[in-house]
Amino acid sequence: MNMDFVAAQTSSHEPIGFQKDIINNLSAALLSHPSPPVLLRAPTGSGKTFMLVRALSKVSEAQDTVWMWFVPYVNLVQQTEDAILGNAEGQLFPVMLSRGRNQEPTKGMVLLSTAAGVASAKDRKTGYSSGADDEQRALNEFVELARARKLKIGLVVDEAHIGLKTGTEFGAFALWVNPDYMVMASATPKDAVLDQFLAQSGKQARTSFVVSRAQAVEARLNKKYIEAVKYDLQRTISTVADLKRTVLRQAWKKHLWLKKILKAEGIDLTPLLLVQVANGDKTVEEAREDLIRLCRVPMGAIGVHSADEPDPVLMAAIANDHSKEVLIFKQSAGTGFDAPRAFVLASTKLVNDADFAMQFIGRVMRVAPQVRDAFPKPQEILDSLDTAFVYLADGEAQAGFQSAVNTVGAVKSQLEGQTEQMIVKQTKSGATVITNKTSTQLPAFYDGTKPTPARTIEEPDEEDEVGLPSTGTDQPGLFGKDTTADPGTTIMETDWVVDTSPKPAVVPADENEILERLKEQGLKAYRLNLKLPGAPAVFQQESRPAMADMAKVSAHVAMNLPLTEDKVAFAVRAAYNLLRDKEIHTELTKDEDNIRTEEVTVITDRASLARDAASQLKKIPQVEDADVRIIIGTLAGRLREDVAVPPSDSSSSVLDDKQLDRLARDAACWVVRRDAQRIGEMVQDAIAEFATIGSASPLPQFLLYPLSKALDQAQKNLYGVVPPLDGSITSARDSLDIEGQTTMFKETLAHAGGTISVFGVDGSAGVNQEEREFIQSMERDDHVVWWHRNPSRKPWSVRVVRSEHRNYFYPDFIVCLEYPLGVPTEVRMVETKESTKDASRKAQRTPKIYGKVLFVTREDTRLRIVNDDGSLGDEFDWVDLTPAWKWMAARRSG
Repeated sequence: MNMDFVAAQTSSHEPIGFQKDIINNLSAALLSHPSPPVLLRAPTGSGKTFMLVRALSKVSEAQDTVWMWFVPYVNLVQQTEDAILGNAEGQLFPVMLSRGRNQEPTKGMVLLSTAAGVASAKDRKTGYSSGADDEQRALNEFVELARARKLKIGLVVDEAHIGLKTGTEFGAFALWVNPDYMVMASATPKDAVLDQFLAQSGKQARTSFVVSRAQAVEARLNKKYIEAVKYDLQRTISTVADLKRTVLRQAWKKHLWLKKILKAEGIDLTPLLLVQVANGDKTVEEAREDLIRLCRVPMGAIGVHSADEPDPVLMAAIANDHSKEVLIFKQSAGTGFDAPRAFVLASTKLVNDADFAMQFIGRVMRVAPQVRDAFPKPQEILDSLDTAFVYLADGEAQAGFQSAVNTVGAVKSQLEGQTEQMIVKQTKSGATVITNKTSTQLPAFYDGTKPTPARTIEEPDEEDEVGLPSTGTDQPGLFGKDTTADPGTTIMETDWVVDTSPKPAVVPADENEILERLKEQGLKAYRLNLKLPGAPAVFQQESRPAMADMAKVSAHVAMNLPLTEDKVAFAVRAAYNLLRDKEIHTELTKDEDNIRTEEVTVITDRASLARDAASQLKKIPQVEDADVRIIIGTLAGRLREDVAVPPSDSSSSVLDDKQLDRLARDAACWVVRRDAQRIGEMVQDAIAEFATIGSASPLPQFLLYPLSKALDQAQKNLYGVVPPLDGSITSARDSLDIEGQTTMFKETLAHAGGTISVFGVDGSAGVNQEEREFIQSMERDDHVVWWHRNPSRKPWSVRVVRSEHRNYFYPDFIVCLEYPLGVPTEVRMVETKESTKDASRKAQRTPKIYGKVLFVTREDTRLRIVNDDGSLGDEFDWVDLTPAWKWMAARRSG
């Protein structure tokens, strides 16, 4: 088999924050049965490809899979190859589709291609069998061979919002492949295009995993701000303006300003200015000459990519060469490379495609590791180093930032589609600035540290101006020093729009000032009400047995598993290869009396026996490799004396210790195979017994939610509000500017006297319409003292151990009851469920905290209590909750 051996150009790194959750949850979704189409929507620079590679690696580790990975642009193919090589942890290996189809399908193989490479009507009509010869294997032959080898097939569509615009043929290809796993990745919410593709490929509903740009900003993978500068010739000296050169000059000035800031902050990083020019023979050289002649950029500081065809290796080499301060490239090569040290992009060419334009912007949205290291959390990154600057030369037709309309409003709209709310500023020179930095106010919060005053950085000194060649008119040259020019309209002198002197940061004085700053960000803070009778500041939660305790669970189960005399005898005979079965002989030349049976000894396949035993044990929730060894080893110890006495029909003589150990392990594996279900039940019971009780983290002092989407009041709720409906939370958070969005991800906010804890309401705390009706009923019920919506997977949440699953269970509501009136109050848990089957599984054990969980489901217009076996019990309605409280009272803890 011919294999590709390619060295990765980038180094691997470990996932952070939301990346870990995406990788684990996305891979788990793919491995579920049935496996749904999966969509990962994440902004450019958030590590989308990295997360895909890690998730696919986990799938390949669990299930032998061949992947087919498609991208929209040729230059993204090699970038993807490099990402796989650098981050797949040995589980995946990439190969170009044109070569890989001739290789033997192998676990972890990733065939890379553009979507256009397989989207062919001609190939579709031949069943993708065309192009085969003695040296070239047809695509259908490769797929058939992979399936014959019991390999799963996965289909990955990267940058799906671009690649599926004209996806009819590609959809037909996906339908033909009929992949076991389908993964799509997108940077924009163009769901209609993706859903159309899914329909064409024969798939139904998808499972989506969404990373917001605010999450990427909070993780410091994306710069917080974006500032685009464009020029309207109607407001400038249009008869003499050379906007291409103006953009180069202004971008270079911004580059020098940033370079000074980095030096003043002690950050060992040379910023990179990206210059994107039109395709053509001389465009790169012209830009290079202008930078040298007009901006005095040293020749050796300029790197160029002059080829029309992209070379990602060259682009990456220049981007990582700190002796280069400028990288000039053509439009055709503007995607498919990473340049984290890039802060400024100068575009001198009309870009007609919005998605292609955002690929360019993505080059300057990333945060350099050196900047992250210089401002460790919770210290805020300086605004100047947390901003992506984009200079646009075509003042009337920068249509790439809005596919149809060439106006300032269109640019604003397109940027909002990729980031968040943008505002428009005008400079004296007529330049228009579109930015998501809504004001020059200081950052609202500095978390736990008191920032040091920022050093004052002066704007770069004006260099000696060099006049351009004569324009044939008597108008002043754009860069000339002609005193007749109106300084208020000279572009080069007056279009600085970013404050050049960062101001000292001020920490809020107290809690009240924090609340005022939250209002300025468009956020309402809802305080935890500890004045409600018995309202807790901290809830209790259960924890699974720790690793050491889980070892005790495994040993306990193995020591207490019943071993009957017959079971032991069978296990010993299996270890000695003495199991007997009937052998049937048929004489085919006779019609009667042609069958006879004979009892024979069956040889035990030791390797298969061990694999099967381990596989059976690993199906038990929470059982890991170490537990498998403990269970089998403990059982072997119990069976050693039995196997030391060979069966009477055995030919074995005296055995040494090594042979006895082997026989005992074989016997133990036989017992595991026979009693796997019993062992699973015993493990579940033991886990419940060994579960520990402890305090959760303190409840947040405040809930945060957009001020414009005020929550309804609820007097008995711990925070005094009715949680928002599930479907409204995302749009409410997206209505905030980037400051507000990032604050919603914070856990603490600092003031001069300390900190407050906060929780920006997310999807885990939302409710559906039925739950809202239940809340209204609790508000009216005299027996309810207070209630709390219990979000899942928060450190302060109530959680209980599940005996039948490795995940925790987070009941929907925590309710403090006084039933009947006059008795001491008690805290109980309520879960509203659509699936009675899921309810019966979760009800298999009674938690050690807050008593037995009440499961409620809807049946037509009635509400029913779900019994432990999944059947429907007593009915009630929202008007009178008494039957539910009676059920709880009958199962009162203690």
